[in-house]
Amino acid sequence: MSLLRVVLWCWGGVSAMLVALPFTVNPDTVATWMAEDGVVERASVLTWALASLYLLWRSRAPRGVALAFALVFVTLAVREAGLPPEWVPSGKQLMSWRYYVNPDIDVGRRLITGGLMAAVIVSFATSIRAGWRYVLREDGWRYPDGQMLLLSGATLVLAQGGEAMVERLLHAEAAGDAWPRGLLVALSLEEGLEWMGSVFALVAVKAATTWMGVDHPARIFPVRISRPAAAH
Repeated sequence: MSLLRVVLWCWGGVSAMLVALPFTVNPDTVATWMAEDGVVERASVLTWALASLYLLWRSRAPRGVALAFALVFVTLAVREAGLPPEWVPSGKQLMSWRYYVNPDIDVGRRLITGGLMAAVIVSFATSIRAGWRYVLREDGWRYPDGQMLLLSGATLVLAQGGEAMVERLLHAEAAGDAWPRGLLVALSLEEGLEWMGSVFALVAVKAATTWMGVDHPARIFPVRISRPAAAH
């Protein structure tokens, strides 16, 4: 059985478990697990950090694409962990030009956050360009690293749908018109899918470093290959 088939079965099983969780576990326990500082979100942060560190450790020169992906992974980890608003304002503020021309904000702070945002935007653009070229032009979708990267992206998109559903249900709850378990299902899917997206990214990096990619040098991640030990 191929790696992709195994992963898809796991993906379906975990997704079904996430849906069933609010009906099989105490709702308060599920809410604690899926909270902003809960165990699932911490697992996502840790996995994104591991993917970034492992990619940098295994990367080879030139390291431009590897650095871009690593910064994307770190950005996603920071997004999950969150930063105190007194350190970094919301992403919407950072994407607005009004933030950078606001005289009430310290110039040094504006320069630092502006530089970081520019680095993040360039990294995302570089990663998207490299991924698009590899998956479509170089048939990377046929190989484990490309398949896992696609699955990671698709899972994160689905998680964003779960996040939108959570926000809608929270508004409904505030209006006194909500199904509590439905909110927990949406929250469970959002946090669980975000964690799975980080796991697939880590698996993609690992797949690119193993012998499975030896016969396909144009891998998505510029990494050193671990060849299988020769038989004696």
